[in-house]
Amino acid sequence: MEIIVQGKGTKYVTPNEVTLNINFITKGYTYEEVLREGTRNVQLFVDEILIHNGFKKDEMKTRNFVIKEDTKYNKITGQYDPDGYSFNQMATLKFDYNKELMAYMMVSISKLNNAPMYQMNFGIKEEKECRRNILAIAYKDALNQAEAIAEASGKILKYCQKVDFKPFTMEYVSQARLGSDIMYAEKAYSGAAQAVVNTFTPEDIELSETLYCLWIAE
Repeated sequence: MEIIVQGKGTKYVTPNEVTLNINFITKGYTYEEVLREGTRNVQLFVDEILIHNGFKKDEMKTRNFVIKEDTKYNKITGQYDPDGYSFNQMATLKFDYNKELMAYMMVSISKLNNAPMYQMNFGIKEEKECRRNILAIAYKDALNQAEAIAEASGKILKYCQKVDFKPFTMEYVSQARLGSDIMYAEKAYSGAAQAVVNTFTPEDIELSETLYCLWIAE
């Protein structure tokens, strides 16, 4: 007798890692100008934020680096005219979840000249371990269902012949976010930072996995 069941495993995980997504943007009239100023802004971030907080320069990983010529639509001619150049460098920095450090970095970044835009996401470091645990829960659920069906049919469950599943499509990231937009003015520095320390707790991450199992019963 073949028994096909769907086992599901679900687990709620508390975030323990912060991913700081940073976007350095510089605009200017010439390629040389934006390259010089953009590079200077990135180096200032490294010196004032990274090194000052005990990080190493290579802990910040570059995701994207572009210098391009901008254009602006001309309503009179119906064409796009040159509008200077823009420097765009996107980078990420990961560190252990620490509200005090997060708040301090938010204030420090906001005080930089031409401060980068940023967003803080909250995830987990032990992704592989979490995946194994959730798959084990899903398999156990499938086993329980198959045993119940076999018993109801007067059979004895023998073994699992086949397992099929789709890998995780979700991200190991909490729905909670912190962005540079809350540090909109100098008067917001202390207030926003203190609110993060006192009241901010990222939502737990819901992870689930589904297995499709073919069991043999006799």
